[in-house]
Amino acid sequence: MVKAKILPEAKIRVKIKLFASFRELIGTSVVSLNASKNLTILDVIREISKKYNTNFEKEILKSPNELKPYVKILVNGRSIEFLDGLNTKLKDGDTIAIFPPVGGGTS
Repeated sequence: MVKAKILPEAKIRVKIKLFASFRELIGTSVVSLNASKNLTILDVIREISKKYNTNFEKEILKSPNELKPYVKILVNGRSIEFLDGLNTKLKDGDTIAIFPPVGGGTS
């Protein structure tokens, strides 16, 4: 009888860069996560919220599966709007940038 070999679940490492008020909310500008291979943007948001500040998810999401307007998230410089949104799957070495709404200027 041949025994099946159980392989450990593949892990990936991603880097998250936080800007402006999100950086202040979390207390750091860069977070690194080690996670399972099926990690999505939504998973990243929930993991940061769980590890650093439960208000982070509330500040980013309008509803459990919808980003607030004007919050911008980029994966390797590409907006998730042009990828698979919050369900965008991440790969080992990806860099995620999360920007809060930006206001200002002069009238």
